[in-house]
Amino acid sequence: MKYYDITRELLSSPVYPGDREPELETVFDMQRGADFNLRSLSCSLHAGTHCDAFLHFCRDGSDIASIPLEHFIGPCLVLSVPENRLVTEDDLRNRLPEGTTRLLLKSGGTSFLALSGAAFLLRRGIFTLGTDASSVAPPDNEAGIHIPLLTGGVALIESLWLEEVPDGNYFLSAAPLKIRGAEGAPCRAVLFVPEEEPPEIP
Repeated sequence: MKYYDITRELLSSPVYPGDREPELETVFDMQRGADFNLRSLSCSLHAGTHCDAFLHFCRDGSDIASIPLEHFIGPCLVLSVPENRLVTEDDLRNRLPEGTTRLLLKSGGTSFLALSGAAFLLRRGIFTLGTDASSVAPPDNEAGIHIPLLTGGVALIESLWLEEVPDGNYFLSAAPLKIRGAEGAPCRAVLFVPEEEPPEIP
């Protein structure tokens, strides 16, 4: 079975401005005489490849532990969008097959959604939206994009690694860590390539 690991390595991932750097602390070290190795991880819940829960921008929204896994596991579409710009409805119209519910946007990590793009995806019934950028929203309008999407029931996956993934249909597995009360969590995101139909038996 062919698959793509679309998760950024946590400790080397770019850090969103204002977030703390992920830190791996050694607690026990076999090279220093301990019987085993043990480390402690400290990081933002939005470090590296991660999922946003509705609670991220919605006061009474669901936390990451409460969001159904169907958001993060199932068929999805990878779609390239223009780089270094805001992605509008015009960039997306007529490019989404009917029935698309999970969508991953690929821009080399350089593009964000415009309000018209977010509104279009809501109208089209997108259930889960992923991006290879640090956020679905531009830095100067985080709330303006996150709020309509999250209040509209769209779960988000941000900071994906899609460089080697061709556009097309895949099966997504990107379950976040189950953390009660958390507005987001890191995930291990993988795309599985659909297997070819078996040949018909004559």
